[in-house]
Amino acid sequence: MATTKTDLRAQRTDKAIRQAFEEMLMTGATPIKVSALTQRAGINRKTFYLHYDTIEDLVDSYISDARADLLGRLGQHTPQEFLANRGLLINTLTDFFTANQEFYSYIMFADEYTALIRRFQDDITRTLAKSLSEATDLSFDDAALVLTFSCSTILTMLRMRLRGQTKMTPEEIREKSVALNIGGLRGAMGLDV
Repeated sequence: MATTKTDLRAQRTDKAIRQAFEEMLMTGATPIKVSALTQRAGINRKTFYLHYDTIEDLVDSYISDARADLLGRLGQHTPQEFLANRGLLINTLTDFFTANQEFYSYIMFADEYTALIRRFQDDITRTLAKSLSEATDLSFDDAALVLTFSCSTILTMLRMRLRGQTKMTPEEIREKSVALNIGGLRGAMGLDV
C-alpha cells in the first residue's frame, strides 16, 4: 500500500514539473533554470533532482516520448505505402506536429535544445532510412538523403509558422511541402514520387 502512495505522489510531482516546464517554455521563459521551475511547480530542488538530473534530462524525456509517438505513427504504414502515396510522409509529419501535442512543436524548435533535437531527428532518419532501404532498391545513404530532405522541408515550414514568419495554415504547409519534396526528389534523386 505504501508503494502505491509513493507512486501516486511521484506521478503528481512529475506532472507538476512537466506542467510548470511547459508553461514556462510556452511563455518564452528560456533558458529555464531549476530554481525557477521548482518554484513554479511548488516543489523544492531536491525533489526535482529525484526525478531528473538536469533540465536537459527533462527535455530528453519529452523527446523520448515524441520519438516513440512519431515512430508509432510512421509505423502504421509500410515504406511502399509512403513511396506510392504522394504526401503520406508529409501528412504524417504534419499531423504529428500540428494535431498531436502543440508543446512538442515548441520544444522541437527551441534554440536552447538544438543538440537534443538534432539527435532526435538523426535517430528518426536512421530508423526510417534503414526501413526504406530494406524495402526498396535505394541504398541506405540515398534513403537517408530522401528522408532528411523531406523532414527538413516540413520542419522548416512549421518552424516559420510557429515563429510567425508565415501565415500559412497547416493544410497549406502540407501542400507546399508535398510540392517541394516531389520536385526536389525527382530532380535530385530521379525518383518518381
